[in-house]
Amino acid sequence: MYNDAYRALTRHFYSGLFRATHNAEVSETTVVRSLAAVAAPVLLAAFWIVLLAPHGRVKHLTPWAAAGIHYIFVAYAFSAMGCITTLQWERLFPSRADFLILLPLPIRARDLFAAKLSANAIYLFLFLVASSIFALLLLPTLAYEHYVRAMFAPAIAVVTAALVSPLLVITLEGIVIVLTPQRFYRSVTPVIQTLLITVFLTAFLRLFPVVEHLPMLLNGQNPSAAWIVPLWFEALYETLLGGIPPTAFTTQLAHCALWSVPALLAAVAVTYPAAWYRRHRMALEGERSAQLHDARIWPFLLEPLLLRSTDQRAVFHFIRKTLGRLDRYHTLLALYAGVGLSLSMAQVFSIHSNSGGHLYLSVWKPGAQAALPILLFWTVAGLRVCFLLPEELAARWIFRVAPLNTTRAVTTTKRFVFMLCGFVIVFGITALALCGWSSYDLLFQTLFAGMFAMLLIDLFFFFESSIPFTRPPLPDSTSLPLTLAVFIFGIPASIILMLTVERGVGHSLLRMGEFVAGASIVHLTMHRLRRLPSHPVSDDAFLGETQEEFQTLGLSV
Repeated sequence: MYNDAYRALTRHFYSGLFRATHNAEVSETTVVRSLAAVAAPVLLAAFWIVLLAPHGRVKHLTPWAAAGIHYIFVAYAFSAMGCITTLQWERLFPSRADFLILLPLPIRARDLFAAKLSANAIYLFLFLVASSIFALLLLPTLAYEHYVRAMFAPAIAVVTAALVSPLLVITLEGIVIVLTPQRFYRSVTPVIQTLLITVFLTAFLRLFPVVEHLPMLLNGQNPSAAWIVPLWFEALYETLLGGIPPTAFTTQLAHCALWSVPALLAAVAVTYPAAWYRRHRMALEGERSAQLHDARIWPFLLEPLLLRSTDQRAVFHFIRKTLGRLDRYHTLLALYAGVGLSLSMAQVFSIHSNSGGHLYLSVWKPGAQAALPILLFWTVAGLRVCFLLPEELAARWIFRVAPLNTTRAVTTTKRFVFMLCGFVIVFGITALALCGWSSYDLLFQTLFAGMFAMLLIDLFFFFESSIPFTRPPLPDSTSLPLTLAVFIFGIPASIILMLTVERGVGHSLLRMGEFVAGASIVHLTMHRLRRLPSHPVSDDAFLGETQEEFQTLGLSV
């Protein structure tokens, strides 16, 4: 099995898991950065725990406080590995091009299968080590007794938690591939990815409420706590360590954690080969996606009002078809949508305990007011990032030979984003209506959300000067500190500003009119600034390219 073809295939599949685009180069720096991004939160948590713990030892903490520290590392390993595996949903199997190109070659099918399994195993093992290494190094050193238990308890509990979530994702993907009709697969997959990322991130974002109520959850006062999967591995951790008094409920959760790994391994052993066979057939037969028969809808809905010129219609439908056709854009949008949904749910729902010690969820109205701005921010940011990722640059010659106006193309892009934000607003308003909000509050929330989306789009696309998916990636065109600053400070600042204005307006129609007028003035001012000669927007979206570049399409090279 370990022949040259097998090793070459393993390298090919392994590099593909780290590749951002199909033609991007993968270097050791890319791998190290990816692993460091996963390990950094655990390192920071370990640093602050050592810094804040008296004399660097847990012996000065209560057993339940120590259990809360243990749960932080368990929950992070579970959530991080789940998100990482979900983001590689399509790459856990060979692509259609891999099947069509590699299988006709003199390569044994079992070598292809084994190489892909090996690449997936190496990839997941690296991230498993990155997500749990600092927990395995820190937690035993903080113990003051039972050193043998302190070494084996995190090694078993944290690693088991980091194994279960990817096995769960792979099993679910196999079931989806086998059971979903081929023409609906592209529509179902992004929804499942979004839900999985939402679940994994919510399990981590609701970390501190779980830690706060950990005694109630592990003592069996709330049987519904059995649905909190990271709690299984925390129960396993404490059972192995002997840090807290064991209960029947804790023992039951620990057994669930122990049996989950062999059960999921058996499930993967059944579903993965079946899904492989199905993907192979889909590659040979050709992918058929569900077609939306909307060719007659757009001329009546949008084109007479918003898409009057031919170049506007071309750009709009090019964006719509590209986003609906390519899997990597689906994955990226699922990531941003999952982050937005998890952050929104963390704001909306709060956990409380009653006099009987039972926990319940309640809706926090200020958090519900922040939910829509959070969703809109991540929607606009996700679309902006997708538009910057090129795909098949040789095919953009069609926009060069067509009479294209760059300003109208950018305006069309902004209208497309605003249309999707409209769907998000409808989704959010419907959820708030189900929570019992009055029609008056819903009307005001809709107006605020619409103005907020309009201003966000103006900010994100203020310097845009190209058609989406057609700009080549420029070296050193992005700054990591600036990007982190936008997400770390931009999201809270914009949401706090939105909530402050909303509370200042209250239910006054006069103040609402003033707010709408002010937002419209800002929008028109930014629109005017884009038309100034000093603004870096060129009338030629493909400035710097020679005439021969799109005439030859690279075929003469």
